[in-house]
Amino acid sequence: MRIPILTGIVEKRVDEIVEKRSLAKLDEFLDFLSGGGVTSSGVNVTQKTALSSTVVWACVRILAETLASLPLPVYKRLNPRGKERDPAHPLYKILHDNPNPYMTAMTFKEVIHAHVVSWGNGFADIEWGPNGQVRALWPLRPDKMKELKFIDGKLKYIYTLPTGEDSILDYSRVFHVPGLGFDGYIGYSPIQMERNAIGLTMATEEYGNKFFSNGAKPGGVLQHPAKLSETAKTGLSEAWNKMHQGLSNQHRIAILEEGMTYAAVGIPPGDSQFLETRKFQVEEIARIFRVPLHLLQHLERATNNNIEHQGIDFVVHTIRPWLVRWEQAIKLRLINGRDTQTHFAEFLVDGLLRGDSESRNKAYAVGRQWGWLSANDVLEMENRNPIGEQGDIYITPMNMIPADKINEFAPKSASPQAERQIEERALPNPAKNRSLLTARFEPVIRDALARVVNRDIADVRRALKRKLKDTKDPTEFLQWVEDYYEKAPEWINRTMLPVYTTFAELIGEQAASEVGLDEFNIGEFVSAYSDSFAARYVIASRSRIKALVRDNRSTRDDVIDEVDPAGAVAEELNKWEESRADGDSPDEAIQLGNAVAKYIFAAAGVTRLMWVALGSDPCEFCQSLDGKVVGIEQNFAAAGSNIEAGGKRLPVSRNVGHAPIHKGCVCQIVPSY
Repeated sequence: MRIPILTGIVEKRVDEIVEKRSLAKLDEFLDFLSGGGVTSSGVNVTQKTALSSTVVWACVRILAETLASLPLPVYKRLNPRGKERDPAHPLYKILHDNPNPYMTAMTFKEVIHAHVVSWGNGFADIEWGPNGQVRALWPLRPDKMKELKFIDGKLKYIYTLPTGEDSILDYSRVFHVPGLGFDGYIGYSPIQMERNAIGLTMATEEYGNKFFSNGAKPGGVLQHPAKLSETAKTGLSEAWNKMHQGLSNQHRIAILEEGMTYAAVGIPPGDSQFLETRKFQVEEIARIFRVPLHLLQHLERATNNNIEHQGIDFVVHTIRPWLVRWEQAIKLRLINGRDTQTHFAEFLVDGLLRGDSESRNKAYAVGRQWGWLSANDVLEMENRNPIGEQGDIYITPMNMIPADKINEFAPKSASPQAERQIEERALPNPAKNRSLLTARFEPVIRDALARVVNRDIADVRRALKRKLKDTKDPTEFLQWVEDYYEKAPEWINRTMLPVYTTFAELIGEQAASEVGLDEFNIGEFVSAYSDSFAARYVIASRSRIKALVRDNRSTRDDVIDEVDPAGAVAEELNKWEESRADGDSPDEAIQLGNAVAKYIFAAAGVTRLMWVALGSDPCEFCQSLDGKVVGIEQNFAAAGSNIEAGGKRLPVSRNVGHAPIHKGCVCQIVPSY
C-alpha cells in the first residue's frame, strides 16, 4: 500500500524558497517547532513532557476520545429542505468507517484531535483518487510540519519526511484542523501558551515524588563537633543516605558517633499547602482545556443533581466548538465540485445528550404528541427495531390546527338539521355565526378536556392501588388527594390554555367585527379564564372524591363495617371515563365563547346586552330570557333566584352575565342598541 507522504518525491528543497514571504516570524515559528520551553517553575514543558502530567493526559484523552467516538456521517441536502444520509458518497466510508486501510475512523479522529488539543493543529495527508474524490487520509505529525508559506500566491505546507528531507505540500493535499489562532492559518498550542501553569503542576508532582522517595521526610543536617575533610563528608553523606533514604528504610535506628547530632530542616508539605496547590492546579489545567472537573474525578463540588447538567454544558460549550471546526474543515478541504452545494458532514451528538430514561421518555412524549416524532423514530433513537408501517404514522393534537382553517378541519358536532333550524330562525346573524363556530370547535375542546380527565383518572387509580386498596384507613390517600390537586392546575393549564386561546381568538375576531373593533388583545383574559377553569375542575374532582371516601368509611373503632372507599372511588372514575369530557365540553364552549364576546363588546364601548335563545328546540327557561336586555355590568339572573317558565322553576346557583344558564344551554348574547 502506498503511503503518499512517506513515499512521495521531494518536490523542492526549502533553501530554494527561503526568500519567499512566510506566514510566521522566525522566532514565533521556532517556538512552534520547539513545542515549549523552560517555565518559571524551572520545569521544561513540551507537548511530549506535558503528557506525563496526569491532568494534562486526562484532558487530552477526554477531548480526543469524546470527539472520536461520535459518528460522522455524510449527508445530502433534500429539496426544498431536510437532509438524509448518503452512504453511496465516496467520503462517507472515509469519515464513518476507515480513513485508510490501517485505521478505523475512531483511531484517525482520536489521533488528529489529540494533536489539535495539544499542538493546536491537526494535519492529515489527503490521497486523491482519479475521480477527484478522497481515497484515503493519512495522519501527519504536527511536530514535523515546519512552516506554512505563500509560494506563487498559493499556500504551501512544508513537512519534514522521515528521511530528514523537506517536502512542499500543496494546500489541496493537506487536511488541516486548526485550534485557536490569530493569523487564520495556524492554531496556538494550549500547552505552549499555558506552559507556566502546566509547569507548576509538573513541579508539584516532581516535588511530591522526591518527597516520598525520601520517606516523606524533609531533609536534615548532620552536625560534627570537628572539621571533616571532603572525603569524610562525602563518605558520611553516602552512608547516611544509603541507610535511611527511601520508604523501605524508614524507622531504622541511627547511631551517631563522635558527638554528631542530627537536625531536620525544610518546610513540611502541610505548612506550604502542598495538597491544596495540587488541587488548585487540577482546576487550572481543567480551565485551560475547558474540561469539567467531575470528568477528571475531581468531585469535591459535584452532586448527583448537577453532574448531568455539567455533562450537557461540556457538550455544548466544550465539544460543540471542536465539532464545528471539524465539520467546516471537512467542507472546505474534502468536499469538491458540485458536492459542496449538496453534501456535508455532521457529527451525531444525540448520544451525549440522551439523559436518564425518565428525561428521554418525557422528550419522546412531547415529540410524539406534537407530531415531529413517530413511534419508529423513537424506537430507532432507543436502538430498537421498528414495529412496521403503522409505526411511521405521525399524529398531531386537534387543537393545533391552523386558525384560518378551522372551518375545514374542525369536526362538526352540530347536526345538519340543527344548523338548518338555526339558519331558518329570525335571529341576528352575529349570534348565528358565533353559535355555528362554537358548535364546530366544541370537539376540539372536548379532545383537550378528555386528555385532562384521562390523566386525572389514571393518577387517581394509581394512588388508589398504592394507598387505599388494602386498607380501610383513608388518611394517607386523602393526604395524597390534597397534595395532588394542589399541583393539578399547572398541568391542566398546559393542556387547556392553547385550545382556549385558539378558540378565543376566533370568537374574538367574530365579535370584534360585530361592533367595528379593529384591534384587541385577548391574551390576559384567556389566561385568567383558563386559571378559573382549572380551579373549577380541581374543586369538583377533589370534593367528589373526598365525599365518596367520607361516606364509605368506618366511624367505629371496634367494628369493621362493610365499607369500601376504594371501590366507591373506582366506580366514580369509571363514570368520569364514560361521560365527563363529553358532558362538560359543550358547556365549556358556550361559556368561553360568550365570555369572550362580552369582553370584546365591553372593550368596544357597548353598554347593553341582549339574550338570544338558540338551539333546535330552546327550552322554556331559555325562551323566557329570549330578547331580555340588561346593562353590560348587570346579570340576566342573580345567584339564589329562580327562573319560572311553563309552571316550572329553575334555581340559579350563580350570577348569570351570559349563557349558559343551565347544562345544555346553547344561547348567545349580542349587543343591544
